[in-house]
Amino acid sequence: MRFAGHLIIIFLLFGGIGYFAYGMIGGYRQAPAPKSSNSVSIPLLAVGDNGSGMVIPLVTEIAPGTGKVLVNIDNPSFILDTQESMRLAVEEAARMTGTNAKNYDITFSLNGNVTVIGGPSAGAAMTVSAMALMLSKQIKQNAAITGTIEDGGSIGQVGGILEKAEAARDYGVDLLLVPVGEAYSREPMENCTHTTGKGWTQKECTIVYNTINVSKEAGIAIEEVGTISDAMRYLLE
Repeated sequence: MRFAGHLIIIFLLFGGIGYFAYGMIGGYRQAPAPKSSNSVSIPLLAVGDNGSGMVIPLVTEIAPGTGKVLVNIDNPSFILDTQESMRLAVEEAARMTGTNAKNYDITFSLNGNVTVIGGPSAGAAMTVSAMALMLSKQIKQNAAITGTIEDGGSIGQVGGILEKAEAARDYGVDLLLVPVGEAYSREPMENCTHTTGKGWTQKECTIVYNTINVSKEAGIAIEEVGTISDAMRYLLE
């Protein structure tokens, strides 16, 4: 009986060591839940119905919780369009910072006409915001980013870069981060010729593209970034 008791003690001892080792090797150590709420803000860039760029502040808050991702906006259609980007943003932020997102509730709040924002194009900004909060850092207020968030933390391309850059400049942003390949914008131009005859006119048009240096055209510094890790080097205070 005494021998059996020793075996049980040895089993429990090595079992506990094995469990601890699995926790250290098989995954990250869970970060403790924050003791109080905290928030950061970053400008979201969009193109309005009239074709001009606009800026809508995004405020992201983190608080002790159970892993909820919440939205504080009025337009339900925007929620449906954006919920996948928000989920992926929090997931990637947690993965990259070694954070257990189940310890937190994260709320994304938007003030403005959110009907004009395509949800996917806000993905990079949402990811940066969530990461800053998980790291207890602040975001530089003179910088902004536009781009989608993809699996693995890469940043995908979006449209309306020139219009967004102009809006960011007017908002007071000095540095705009854009996806790789979008520091130059290809603007379509219609080139038409007319042929006339007796009682008829024929119009033939072709589309040519004018390549524009966004930084020079908008008067704002532009940096291309391929991943969220690249973006964080520019955005964190």
